[in-house]
Amino acid sequence: MSHAAQVRGDTRRPHAPARHPATSRASIGWPLVLAVLYGCWAATLQRDAGPITWRNVLFGIGSGLVVGVVAFVLHKAMTRAIPQPVRAAVWGVFAGAVFGYLYSLSGASILRSIFLGLVLGLVVLVSVFYRYHTKE
Repeated sequence: MSHAAQVRGDTRRPHAPARHPATSRASIGWPLVLAVLYGCWAATLQRDAGPITWRNVLFGIGSGLVVGVVAFVLHKAMTRAIPQPVRAAVWGVFAGAVFGYLYSLSGASILRSIFLGLVLGLVVLVSVFYRYHTKE
């Protein structure tokens, strides 16, 4: 039978707690990618197979900028002090509203846009709540 030998005089220092900067690469990266994808998708839908105009380009930049800034602010504002169901609901509402608006640009009816926005919002709410519940 083998036993673990006790280590005497352990000279290793305890690790300092990891410090995450206020703006890490991940906290800036995913809203930036979301903003670019959303802006391109919105500009493409608004263009409606016509020629590319400055109006389409500015609409895409503006839409992407708004979505990216809101996603970044929500990511920073959602601290552990806020209850998990509230945080999950905020992300669900954000995702549902963003997708519903984007779907409405495709020319679909407002009821169908609202329905699909609600469905996606509920899926995001459940997913984010599950993630928070299992990781915290």
